[in-house]
Amino acid sequence: NVCLIGLGNWGKRLLSSLKGLKKIKNITVIKNRKDRTKINYKTIEWAFISVNTTKHYNVVKKLLNNKVNVFCEKPLTNNLKQDIELFKIAKINRCKLYVSDIENFKNKKLTIKKENFIIRQKFSKDKSDIANRLAYHDFTYLFKYLRNKKEKKFRVIKKKLGEIKFSLEFDNKKFSFDYSLNSKSKKHKFNNIDLTTKKNVLRKMILKIINNKINFIKNANISIFSNKLTKKINGKKKK
Repeated sequence: NVCLIGLGNWGKRLLSSLKGLKKIKNITVIKNRKDRTKINYKTIEWAFISVNTTKHYNVVKKLLNNKVNVFCEKPLTNNLKQDIELFKIAKINRCKLYVSDIENFKNKKLTIKKENFIIRQKFSKDKSDIANRLAYHDFTYLFKYLRNKKEKKFRVIKKKLGEIKFSLEFDNKKFSFDYSLNSKSKKHKFNNIDLTTKKNVLRKMILKIINNKINFIKNANISIFSNKLTKKINGKKKK
């Protein structure tokens, strides 16, 4: 038995993927705060969170304190201290807490060079929070290459509504990022590797999570690593 909290655009995609899994017998959908009274914490094994990020902390904390396993859309919260607190609560209550890192399920073979270029472009009427909406995804798959590297330099090259360009240096490797929500065409590349896919990697990720065929500790580290970098982008001005 699972519970889906939040039924916006991404919530609908989650619901569609959940419905396609034979292991899931029953799905309780919580569309708004009033519906939360329908949640039976004693019978739910997993809760899938797709509400606004500002609500993640309170919703996830309550579920974990009721000993319900949680899958949360990224980022976990907008506060690193709250992130760490929630992972600690999950550990104390022996619950599983997983933050979406969907890019890691595309199984793309990447080669890290001395200079690397990441580009992602698409069109969205909503120009806000480009760091969490786009850059966070790339940080999740770069974690395994950069987790033991020392961050040396971070520079914002361009920053305006719906667009940002910045660079990061780790040891002797440089990464240049170019993001836009103003483009008419869709693009997502790491160097010359196309990161787009038509496969339902969301369903693939969910299946591994509910079957416990995943490294939850590694995911917590990925989540904290990615959130640290996105916070750095949001707090940095163009030089």
